[in-house]
Amino acid sequence: MATTGDDTAQPPSKRPRHVVLPNSKAPPPPRVLLNPADCNLDFEVDAAGLRGQALHGGGFAYCWSGARATVGVRGGGRYCFGCRIVAEQPVEMEDTEADQRHHFRVGISRGDESVSGLGESGRSFGFGCTGKLSHHGKFFDYGAKFGVGDTIVCAIDLDSKPMASIGFSKNGEWLGIAHCFDASETGLALVGAPVRPMQWESAIFPHVLLKNVVVEMQFSREDALEPVEGYEPWTSAFADGNAVSGPLFAEQGECELLMMVGLPAAGKTTWAEKWIKEHQEKRFVLLGTDLALKQMKLVGLLGKTCHDERFDHFMDRATTIFKTLLHRASKINHNYIVDRMHLNKIERIRTLSHFEKYRKTAVVVLTSPQELKNRSAKRFRETWKEVPSETVDKLTATFVLPLSKDVPGSIEPLDEVIYVELPRDIAQRFLDHLRHSSSKHGTNVTSISIGSVFGWQSARGSNTSQTQSGSNAPAKQLIHPISAKDRPRDDDFIVFKKLDLHEEFESMDMEHKGITELSDSGGVTKAEINAAWEAFEARLNKCRQMQREISSAKGTPPIPDKFLN
Repeated sequence: MATTGDDTAQPPSKRPRHVVLPNSKAPPPPRVLLNPADCNLDFEVDAAGLRGQALHGGGFAYCWSGARATVGVRGGGRYCFGCRIVAEQPVEMEDTEADQRHHFRVGISRGDESVSGLGESGRSFGFGCTGKLSHHGKFFDYGAKFGVGDTIVCAIDLDSKPMASIGFSKNGEWLGIAHCFDASETGLALVGAPVRPMQWESAIFPHVLLKNVVVEMQFSREDALEPVEGYEPWTSAFADGNAVSGPLFAEQGECELLMMVGLPAAGKTTWAEKWIKEHQEKRFVLLGTDLALKQMKLVGLLGKTCHDERFDHFMDRATTIFKTLLHRASKINHNYIVDRMHLNKIERIRTLSHFEKYRKTAVVVLTSPQELKNRSAKRFRETWKEVPSETVDKLTATFVLPLSKDVPGSIEPLDEVIYVELPRDIAQRFLDHLRHSSSKHGTNVTSISIGSVFGWQSARGSNTSQTQSGSNAPAKQLIHPISAKDRPRDDDFIVFKKLDLHEEFESMDMEHKGITELSDSGGVTKAEINAAWEAFEARLNKCRQMQREISSAKGTPPIPDKFLN
């Protein structure tokens, strides 16, 4: 069982040092430094590679910023590294208590953990200046408080069985084992476990997380490290064969930029976070106001604890932080996802101009009005904040779908545009319809149902649009008019038939639009138009046949019969 705060525990017995033959000169081990390729964008590493600090002007004073070392360990061994708190940075934070303006944590984390969250997951441990140990998002009483001028040494024992351990010393005084953890394949997978394709995901690294302080790292005796008794300097892992290198910068020409495009609450952030999780080997950095809020440790708190004025104040700070980080990102070779609305060409071109040599892709997230309404409601439940419907209508009026640079007439330097929900033709149809309905009838975007968008249905004599506008029924109520409790459960045959019918029915929308445009243009003969309508009618007959098959199988028809008459 893991233990915490065992002040009586002593360091393990001293390990035998590596033997150096007389008159022989052992080559110095490679250096271990702070890794500029594995830190927050606002974290700055000095030229020597040992001193670290973060931006602290304006809104950055409220941000935590983290960094890991260039080398981690796995496989076994007892190693330690040190960190000296050099200074506190001057900040203007009148709305913050004095003892909350400067903070610091030091510890370890596995290489696939967030650099912004030391001690906030099960694969990282942090010892904070308040004297508490943090692990898995929980805080435990452990050692004494520390501050400017103090040196903390973090010691890791991967040789102890059955559990590995982490402990700390302050200014040479051992504070005891802080926590024991499972380093085997069933735990952090550091000992007796295969190396993952991205090797840094299989090792633990020195990690610092700070807020308005300057620190200086010690990884070897040459760095002024005084090792804890029984532990070797971190650099000794090279000679033991236990060292693992951290990630490096990519070449700029190999980097990717994904630019999210969509209305508020459309699902942009959800998609981006899922993409990052599924493509961890590319180490995407998510840029947006949410990133700034996370670094301020405010996610999940603002909506529930802040009144509107204070929320707006923090959002203004987050927006300023985002703009600064976007500019810095253009000079630091990573893969990025920029999570903003990007509704118009000028805004997109302005963002893309920072990343000239990157491969640039626009990711459009546009969903049905009813689904947008559902997602907006979900966001309100989680954050207590919502975008006014009038604002959504104004944003919709400015929304122009992006075009890749190979499309004639495009001025956007995009290599690719992908649509993750609605395809482009349907997305454009939705936008046109939303703008028209909002401007002509004053209808809120999220109150329009999917059925009213397919104008060909009412054009064939049905009363669809009037029914929709009178009831504002969501799309699923149109497709399934019988309530869920009264609807019999469908067997596999009915389910697949319904899917086929939906696909056929919805694809006919574009065919109807094309025939109508040809007819209005006058560029084809009447005979050709009649032939096109006959083919269209044949597709309708196919839909009617599928509808009858579903009814014969005692399934609920997915499309009201009046749309097929």
